Amino acid sequence: MKRRDFIVKTGTVMTATIFLTSFGGSKLFASSLSDMEYADKKDKDKRPDPSDFEQPILKAIALGVNAPSPHNTQSWKFKILHDNEMLFYVDENILLPATDPPSRQIHIGTGCFIETLVIGSTTFGYDTEIEYFPEGYDSSSDFGKKPVAKISLTKREILEHPLAKQIYKRQTNRRKYKGNVIPHTEFKSIEKTVGSSHSKMIFINDVEEMKPYLDIFYKGFEIESKTFRTNEETRHLFRYSEKERVEKRDGISIPQMGYKGIMKWLAENSLDNGSKEKWHSEKSINLSLKSVLSGIESTKGIIFWKTEQNNFIDWIKMGRDYVKFELSRTSLNLYVHPYNQAIQEYDEMKTVRNELNSLMNIKNEEKIQMIVRIGRSSTPYYSYRRNVEKYLTE
Repeated sequence: MKRRDFIVKTGTVMTATIFLTSFGGSKLFASSLSDMEYADKKDKDKRPDPSDFEQPILKAIALGVNAPSPHNTQSWKFKILHDNEMLFYVDENILLPATDPPSRQIHIGTGCFIETLVIGSTTFGYDTEIEYFPEGYDSSSDFGKKPVAKISLTKREILEHPLAKQIYKRQTNRRKYKGNVIPHTEFKSIEKTVGSSHSKMIFINDVEEMKPYLDIFYKGFEIESKTFRTNEETRHLFRYSEKERVEKRDGISIPQMGYKGIMKWLAENSLDNGSKEKWHSEKSINLSLKSVLSGIESTKGIIFWKTEQNNFIDWIKMGRDYVKFELSRTSLNLYVHPYNQAIQEYDEMKTVRNELNSLMNIKNEEKIQMIVRIGRSSTPYYSYRRNVEKYLTE
């Protein structure tokens, strides 16, 4: 791909939703390619390349979109102000109303983007200033209308952030974990690398102490899977072939669940390209839960993040904390798998959520914002991100 200059006009909005259409005529999206040919695409082709862009803010976006987001929604959009500055919004067209009614997890995803961009921008010599909610931010009516942040880049003589090299290596891993429990020494090493943070990390690695939490995590998965509207939301975000993953460049899939080889092929074919009847069948749900249980039983440690309050700013700063953790654990060749079902805010999850809060002695306005299992495993499937190129709207 040739290097390009982009003329960016004030007021231009670039949404994650429209990025994928920029390559509509390219061979990468040709319907004649078989899934096997799509699967031959290299991991580097799955993510934007910052070197394709001249303007610093577009380079920064290309790095930022490597961030994790709930269900790989990438619910992000950007208004470019000039070469070094933009406004950053939640994309109100890509939310999770069934599983994330307040859009708390979506906003944690915005914090993940911000921190990935901040760390990544040091690789080409830029410092970053973040101004939260420059136009105010009060309710869901502001989603997509008012920015969550104004992001400004400044060229400086700065060192590359020590975690920057982990940005492209970081992946969620839903496979079974191997070996021994993660020792406190490794957690302390991660904690030291993360440094000061808005949220509090809580680590558990005692096998007996973990058991009641693992039971709660399974209950959460079971409720989400057996509640029609939450399971249906996941169905719409599922990508049933490599061809579809290439075209949409978002969402989740069988290989991201940890399946590979013949098992991946069998699992994808059993879902009949997203047939509603197959997806919601008792057989499909039970097979999915069996896989989830296998992962849960292989847990080598649990990490929780707790904040004292539960507001928009807590969500965004929590996301920034989480990325620092993610890049730190990646540097130690550790993987994580989020278990956030039990803390989601829809009615069917209330009993499980209260059980977890009681077990953790959560008080007053405190909130458990994130939960992951941690361990070591084989290399996971490398997920796609949407492209940053070409499609800028007036």
